[in-house]
Amino acid sequence: MLQFLRKKAQSTIIQIIVVVIALVFIFWGVGTNLRGDRQSALKINDEEISFQEFQRAYDRAYEQMSNQFGGNIPKGLAEALNIKQQVINQLIQTSLLRQGAAAMGIHVSDEEVRLAIEDMVQFQDDGRFSIEKYKTVLAANRMAPTKFEASMKVDRLSQMASREVANFVAIATDFEIEDLYSRINEKIDLQYITVEPSRFEDKVEINDTLLTDWFATVKDNYKTEPQIKLKYLTFTYDTIGRKIEVEDAKVEEYYRANLNDFKVAEQRRARHIIFQAGPDDSKQVHQEKKQEAEAILKRAKDGEDFAELAAGFSEGPSRQTGGDLGFFTKESMVPPFSDAVFSLAPGQISDVVKTQFGYHVIKLEEIKPAATKPLAAVKEQIVAILQQKEAQRFAFQLANSAYEGIIGAGSLDKYGENNKDAEIKESDFFARENSPDQLGKDPKFLQQIFALNKSELSSLVKGDTGYGIFFIEDMIEPTIPEFKVIKDTLAKDFRVAESKNLAKAEADKLLEQLKNGKELAVIGTENNYEVHDSGPLTQNGQNNESEFPESLINNGFLLSSTSPYPDTPGMVDDTYYVYLLSGRELPKMKEDEDDAERIRQVLLQYKRQQLLTAWLQNLEAKAQITRHASL
Repeated sequence: MLQFLRKKAQSTIIQIIVVVIALVFIFWGVGTNLRGDRQSALKINDEEISFQEFQRAYDRAYEQMSNQFGGNIPKGLAEALNIKQQVINQLIQTSLLRQGAAAMGIHVSDEEVRLAIEDMVQFQDDGRFSIEKYKTVLAANRMAPTKFEASMKVDRLSQMASREVANFVAIATDFEIEDLYSRINEKIDLQYITVEPSRFEDKVEINDTLLTDWFATVKDNYKTEPQIKLKYLTFTYDTIGRKIEVEDAKVEEYYRANLNDFKVAEQRRARHIIFQAGPDDSKQVHQEKKQEAEAILKRAKDGEDFAELAAGFSEGPSRQTGGDLGFFTKESMVPPFSDAVFSLAPGQISDVVKTQFGYHVIKLEEIKPAATKPLAAVKEQIVAILQQKEAQRFAFQLANSAYEGIIGAGSLDKYGENNKDAEIKESDFFARENSPDQLGKDPKFLQQIFALNKSELSSLVKGDTGYGIFFIEDMIEPTIPEFKVIKDTLAKDFRVAESKNLAKAEADKLLEQLKNGKELAVIGTENNYEVHDSGPLTQNGQNNESEFPESLINNGFLLSSTSPYPDTPGMVDDTYYVYLLSGRELPKMKEDEDDAERIRQVLLQYKRQQLLTAWLQNLEAKAQITRHASL
């Protein structure tokens, strides 16, 4: 297409198009943010933020989010998260922080900035600040030292303001700690009845009149899928990649440059004997399990067969294999366990090791050292990677050349007549769910194909598997089938739909009886329902062994002794739940509770953040803030 435009560059129409494109870029902000004029993107009181500053902040935010998705933000996510507004809010808050700091008399000296820069490891050689490295790193990032030092001063000022405000919070009272501990570890019990639609299927009345009336309300649900017939060209990475020859020198170069990708971490094989004791178990249980572990440790160190001890006494699933856990890396196990294993020599037995699962006695069997896979073992993998990279470049070139050829020839058919080697494919009529294999593997292809109209040629489409060009030869529009054709299907669907309605009406009736003071056990007996007991439930889901749905547990925690049942029945997977609160436990923190300090720090951090947020909101409410119309 670019070549086509180049050929027509002298055309007055093309020149007008170029001018229009340039104007669009200016008025929609692509040029505006970079134009460097005196207009500011934002003004917060007397402080102005330029379009260049806004664009840099936006680019950083976009890049950070893109990195989280492997370099490519899913379509629509950037709009859904409103990155632009997030960046605007961040810039406003940072400005208010600086202004608030100045109002509090906080000042950052040049000496403080110098010391902070000298302490940054990226500017050091052998642990000492290097002025040469400082200049080199800044030059590589296209930033002058004066500009970097000014930004450091601004960042430092914001940090000091945040810290000074947060320092007003210094206390988390014992009452607050105990209250938070109780709420974190709170447990509830629920009694409940399940009302399932299947219970009412035999009670659904079906006749032609009912079906006809119902069909009139839901007929769009039975529309056939559109079907299309097309001609197309595809340039997939796999097809093109297989034709690319990769030189051995390129393979070796890639291997040397990416050695870390081919390293295998050290692995160790160990056996263990576990005596289970979790965070919710009592201190007495922990003492008993620890004593059992110490007794088994003595027997193991006295020479008894470790595997036999594990098979006889371990409380974990590995008991069936004599405690054998197979090979594993250090990162694949919880830290106390892996730290112990990776400090042992083969054949050595650990002391008793406590983890969140209980008390372990561990024996190291063997070590598989860290290694780097040899080139011969990964050559095929590297060849495929390099072929894929080259294929992506060639695929675009080939597809773009073909598209220009089609535009120049006037149609896909004429292009095929002039280019006998072009592999133009034709399909029969197909719906989206039964598309040809090559197209069905690429959702982006299908999305573009089914957005086209009859006799329409697509643009050059970039999919996940390569590039494609599509022409819709014919199309069968969606239709609503006749009643008599789908009568049997309608009857089945009507029965299911009505069963759900009857189940809902039944659940509403039972809940109303509960609200009127009737006991759930009585309701269950009178209506032939079994009343279930959830057992203890925690809000975080840990150690919950109940069949009561996890998605409804949070609603259960909103209940109280004065309001023991919800306003409406719960529903999960078409099953209705009529339930009430039957018990609540708010555990008290023990005097030697290990969690006390951790909870104290969580509380302090939360209170500091709340205070800082409130302070910023107050500053923002009083500030004069203007933003450019283009934002």
